[in-house]
Amino acid sequence: TLMRSSAASDVYKRQIIKLYRFIQERNMKKYYSDKNCLNILRLAVIIITFALLCVCAYFLSFIPKLMIFLNIIFFAAGFFITVIYLPIYFRNLCYYVSDEKIIKVSGFFFIKKQIMKLETIQYTTSVATPFNRLTGLNFVVLYAFGGMMTIMFLNKHDFEELSFRFRK
Repeated sequence: TLMRSSAASDVYKRQIIKLYRFIQERNMKKYYSDKNCLNILRLAVIIITFALLCVCAYFLSFIPKLMIFLNIIFFAAGFFITVIYLPIYFRNLCYYVSDEKIIKVSGFFFIKKQIMKLETIQYTTSVATPFNRLTGLNFVVLYAFGGMMTIMFLNKHDFEELSFRFRK
C-alpha cells in the first residue's frame, strides 16, 4: 500500500505541476475565496450546533442515553465542519480566469477541477447578500450549454469585477 500511495501522490503532483504550467502559459488571473466568509460560516455552524444541542437537551431530557448520544453526534459534526472541513475547503477553492476560459478548483478530500469556455456562457446570475463587503457571501452563477458553474465566496471587489466581465 505504501507503493500505491507513493505512486498516487506522484500522479497528483504531476497533475498539479501540469495545471500550474497551463496557468502560467495562458496568463490567467487567480481569484481566491474571501476569508471573512470562512469566519461567518464558522460562526453560523457554531450557532446551529449550539441550538441543536439545546433543543436536544430540552426535548430529550427524559431519555438521557439518547440525549447524550445525539449531543455527541451534533457536537462532533459541528467540530468537524468548523475546524477541519471549512478551512481545507476554503484553502483549496480558487478560480483562474483568462480571455478564453475559467477554471474552478475546489474540494475537500478530492480536488475537483471544472473548466468552462467563456464563449459557451449563455447567461449569468449575480447574487450579492446584504453586508457583502463584510461577509463575502457573493455568488456569480454561470450557465452554459452543458451545465453551470458557481463562483462563490468572493470579496466585494472580485465579485464586481467578475460580474461585470461575465455580463452579456
